[in-house]
Amino acid sequence: MSHKDYGHRDVVDKLGIKPGFAVAIVETAWPLDLELRARALERSGRPVAASDEAPDVVLATVDDTTDAVSLLAYWKSRIQPAGGIWLLTPKRGQPGYIVQESLIDAGAEAGVVDNKVCAVSDTVSAMRFVIRQADRPRKA
Repeated sequence: MSHKDYGHRDVVDKLGIKPGFAVAIVETAWPLDLELRARALERSGRPVAASDEAPDVVLATVDDTTDAVSLLAYWKSRIQPAGGIWLLTPKRGQPGYIVQESLIDAGAEAGVVDNKVCAVSDTVSAMRFVIRQADRPRKA
């Protein structure tokens, strides 16, 4: 089986941010990198999602002190049905590192499922959580 290398892809592409998307930024563990914030919002072509709108993409910084279950459950209730919640975490060896299996377990407890991981920088990784298709509202 061949392995595809996505390392050359831009991080904003990896995070699936598209023009017109509402992007929520949640700085739980640390402030999001200013360049990443600017590039994400430039790609979406709009300001950060308003507090009363359902985001398409959530970018949340988390570490080993974050209650990932509560954070995921909260955003599950807020995002677009096909939206994604990205938990940005310190990579292995960095202060605040979280074992990925514990994030997967937190997602299951919160009623979301992980479906993608990517490198954000030399020190930060991200894992995306989505609402299972079976749990999404049916289209009329």
